[in-house]
This record gives sequence, structure tokens and C-alpha cells, in this order.
Amino acid sequence: MAGTTVTLDSTQVNDALARMLAAAGDVTPALKNIGEYEAGVTRRRFIDAVDPDGKPWQTLNELYAKTKKGPGILRGETRTLSQIIWQLADGGVVIGSNEVQARIHNEGGVIRPKNAAALVFSMGGKTFKVQKVTMPKREFLRFNATSQTRILEIVEDHFLDVIEQGD
Repeated sequence: MAGTTVTLDSTQVNDALARMLAAAGDVTPALKNIGEYEAGVTRRRFIDAVDPDGKPWQTLNELYAKTKKGPGILRGETRTLSQIIWQLADGGVVIGSNEVQARIHNEGGVIRPKNAAALVFSMGGKTFKVQKVTMPKREFLRFNATSQTRILEIVEDHFLDVIEQGD
């Protein structure tokens, strides 16, 4: 061949592609990093009392606030609701709370008695007997745009780390 040429030794390229293929078969490290990241940002929302978009949660009912124990909204003495956990499951990662009240606080909604004539509870030193209670939505668990960007970065880092192992 006349002129000038460049020869590509495909060994390095093939090795990098083989490592990427192997990394695609085991994304467990990336999923663990995603779980840790999301659990951390979700726990932070409890401290800041904001939803995933940074909007403040609705304030506490005045009567409830008078006798509430614990450091803040959705944070009681035991802080069990804010102890967000993650686990690997079915080829993905699940992030959430094991607490039964987590869903109603995250999504809001109406609570009605199941097996009684009324709901009975005390608040602010008073006892109430009602047919329903409306819980405000104080969302803490949802992927937002920042999370989606960070998750993509974690996946990208997973593959870049694998490619660079051959250097």
C-alpha cells in the first residue's frame, strides 16, 4: 500500500469489549451503588422535610405538633420510617421502607376504619372519634431528574471501570 497507513491491533479492542460484555452480565456492583445512593438521598429528605423535587412537606397539624415526640415531620422518636433500606431483587434494586405507614405518608390518602364504627385517637391532649382521616402527601420516595442522571452516571462508571481495568 502506498502512502501512509495506520494499523489497528484489535487485541486491546476485543479485550475491552469482552470485559464490557462480562460487566453487562453482572451489574450487581452498579445496582449496589444505586441502592446506596438512593437510600442516602431519601434519608436526607427526612432531615430537610422536602419531597424529591425539593418542595417542603406540609406542616404538621397544630394539635398534633403540640405533643409530637421526635425531631421533625415524619421523624418520630425511633425514626423507623426514615430508615430507608435497599436490596437486590429480581435483577434490579428495590429501595423503600418496611414500615406499614410508609405508603400513606408518601402518597397521602384517606384512612377509614376497617373493623370498627370509627377511628379513635388522641391528639394534642384531646380524644377524637371520626369516620375518616385525610393524610397529606409528604412524598419522600421517588426518582427525580437528579436521581435519574446520577443513576445513569453510576451505570456509565460501572462500564468505564471495567474498560479501564485493561489499561
